[in-house]
Amino acid sequence: MSNTFVDIEYVKPMGLTSEAGTLTLNLSNAVNIYIGTSVCISRKFENQNFRKFLGLKNKWKSETFLISSGSLLVSNAAYQDIIGLGYMAIPWIVRELRKTNDHWFYALEKITGENPIKKENIGKVEAMKNDWVDWASKHNFV
Repeated sequence: MSNTFVDIEYVKPMGLTSEAGTLTLNLSNAVNIYIGTSVCISRKFENQNFRKFLGLKNKWKSETFLISSGSLLVSNAAYQDIIGLGYMAIPWIVRELRKTNDHWFYALEKITGENPIKKENIGKVEAMKNDWVDWASKHNFV
């Protein structure tokens, strides 16, 4: 087992004593390190988050089934929660993107801060999907 320092941002909650804050930070660091070094725990953590992703995806699709407005699709609370999953959701989103024409481009851009869609492909859904799949492959997400 290697000692890995996990750099996390910590904000002390209001009313929390210094000692309690230190314990909270130490516990958070220990969990992050342990998840990163334990195959069993990291798989369990990933499986829990994958199930969460699937639940959010299904909720988003059911709540936006009849909506055609892009801004309403991406402002849905479940879709925003998917974005909140961050980088761990990228492989799952790319997998969905390969299977469907669902509106995943916004989520990928928000999570990654990038937009690999070529100018000539804008508006061409299959080409846009391919640009994101290529990006994900280059960055080892698939």
